Amino acid sequence: MRHLSLSTVVKAVLALVLGLLLGAFGTVMHRSIPPWGVVLALALVLTVGVLVRAWSGLLALLGLAIGVLVSVQVLSQTGPGGDVLVPASGPGVQWAGLGWVWVLGSIAVLVVAGVLPQRWFVDPPLVPAEPGPAWPAVEGPSDGDPVLPGLEKPVADEPRP
Repeated sequence: MRHLSLSTVVKAVLALVLGLLLGAFGTVMHRSIPPWGVVLALALVLTVGVLVRAWSGLLALLGLAIGVLVSVQVLSQTGPGGDVLVPASGPGVQWAGLGWVWVLGSIAVLVVAGVLPQRWFVDPPLVPAEPGPAWPAVEGPSDGDPVLPGLEKPVADEPRP
């Protein structure tokens, strides 16, 4: 359990800003290449959700989720010129279900990131290994090792080939 500290709150606020950007990006791009645009946008939201949870825990994930939800809901409204980024079904609208997949799927993948097991995000402290026996120092050939004639000891004065 993490304590509420200034760094935790700052990370949650940064995750909220990241969620706003992520939601805007996904809302604009989810219809780009039907149906793969929404698949990639949802995969990006899931990946960032897992990353934020591993980075700072559930509070930051909540900040990310609020940012994504607000961004998606605001950009799903009708714009000032009548433009809609997430259209409902109607005449001339192809792939109308992609909007629902994006709006509901972005929430669903963030819930999935929130319910993943806690042990996936905890690094246990490393316990140093007990020192084992030291390796024996090897200075030269032992009695049992074969030695080629003439290579017992190098002579410093002789030139090397």
